[in-house]
Amino acid sequence: MLTLRTLLGCLALLAATGLTVNAFDEIADAQKAVLDIAKKLEEGKDVKTEVAAAKKKFEELEPIMHGYKPRGKKGIGYGPKGEGIEIKLNNLGDKGISGDEVKKQKADLLKMAYINLAIVRLAKEYPPPAKPGKGVKVWNGHADDMTKATLELVKAVKGNDAAGVKKAAANLTNACNNCHTDFRN
Repeated sequence: MLTLRTLLGCLALLAATGLTVNAFDEIADAQKAVLDIAKKLEEGKDVKTEVAAAKKKFEELEPIMHGYKPRGKKGIGYGPKGEGIEIKLNNLGDKGISGDEVKKQKADLLKMAYINLAIVRLAKEYPPPAKPGKGVKVWNGHADDMTKATLELVKAVKGNDAAGVKKAAANLTNACNNCHTDFRN
């Protein structure tokens, strides 16, 4: 049974985040699309149909990018604790990971990498309005850099290469930051 306290807590959360119930639904739908595309990419399958369907369904990139947030903030999350994917990538690039931890976390690391590939593939469909000197070509260049770094991450994880994981995660974080510098408001 829903208590008044629970209802008020939910309303406060919605007010604090600025999100509506419909926005939460859209985020959940976007994450399902991202996870479906990530799985197909991991299986080596073509995702053109799924990407086109997602582009039709989601007017903006934001619900797709929300997947990088921690699970507690309605993101996809990394591993059993649901750490934010963006945070995990930053930490891997800064601090690295031991070879033993690469082996222990291999499934989660690979899932994160394929989620990133899916988000990047979708992001290419949403180039922002051009800014002086920053158009679709620059947007796609950043997406290509992110794709390259993510594929390096996949290779390093599959090879249990801790140094390669750190380098690839740092390259991926740099590619993300470069894109945000050029295109975020």
